[in-house]
Amino acid sequence: MPPNYWGVIPKSFGNLRGLQTLDARRFGDRQWSINVTKLQNLRRLFTSTDYPVAISKGIGNLKELQVLKWIDLKRSHRRVIEELAQLQQLRKLGVSGLRSELYENFFHSIGELNSLRSLGIRIATSEEAAAVFQDSVSSPPEHLRSIELEGWIGKLPAWVSSRYNLAKVTLLKTRLDDDAIFVLQQLPNLLLLRLWEDSYVGAKLTFRSAKFSKLKQLYVWCLENLEELDFEEGTSPELQTLVIKDCKLKSSINGAEHLPKLKKLILDEYVYVANLDEVQRQVGEHPNHPALEIKMPWYQKRMEDL
Repeated sequence: MPPNYWGVIPKSFGNLRGLQTLDARRFGDRQWSINVTKLQNLRRLFTSTDYPVAISKGIGNLKELQVLKWIDLKRSHRRVIEELAQLQQLRKLGVSGLRSELYENFFHSIGELNSLRSLGIRIATSEEAAAVFQDSVSSPPEHLRSIELEGWIGKLPAWVSSRYNLAKVTLLKTRLDDDAIFVLQQLPNLLLLRLWEDSYVGAKLTFRSAKFSKLKQLYVWCLENLEELDFEEGTSPELQTLVIKDCKLKSSINGAEHLPKLKKLILDEYVYVANLDEVQRQVGEHPNHPALEIKMPWYQKRMEDL
């Protein structure tokens, strides 16, 4: 058990009928000893992504639920998935273990959730599951503002391009290519983009001119194949924060001077940057005087040893 986890959740919690918030993110119990469907007044349930709670029949009775992250659907019956449609107060939902044969039922159910603003999905990492996920006919509500997708999907599902209210997108282990970046750059209200571990598989990531019109924060973390990061003139006019971590940029970072509102460029742990002096020059001559934070050890700053 991880040292920061506290242990199991007491069974007595199941008797707290007036409980409104249950934050179990620091508990390490895989097998929950309580039935959350008895907590009729529960509004917020948080668990860690490592230890999601399995839901059972009766989840639809929790009419006050506003936050439900994360839940494990690996062994859930179709009827349990359908009960999610009854949670009309739900604003944030995170699910893992979603089986490919239940995708349509799941998306149909959450499509009924008019209050839903944030959706996180962890899918199985197989080609078959990815294909079914991409081709799902049903889709989440149009008013989603935040999505988090984890798992090998290869390309973004079609519904992403029509979710014009999306402000936050987090991708992890999705193994996407430039087609996905093309979709993301069209989102008119995107403010924050997190490209985390193996979310993008290309060697060169280019932010095109006149795209990402409202993007303010960009996180590029642990992209194994990435060698070059380019910003064309006219791209990302509102970008303020750029954080790069655990990447080997053999062809450096180009075009930082094209980001007029840049306030902070952070080169975090385990970053290798070719031509670091040129990056420092771009930042030093930038009219907005952004801060350059280099957190990597000195011997990681250049690529001569690679």
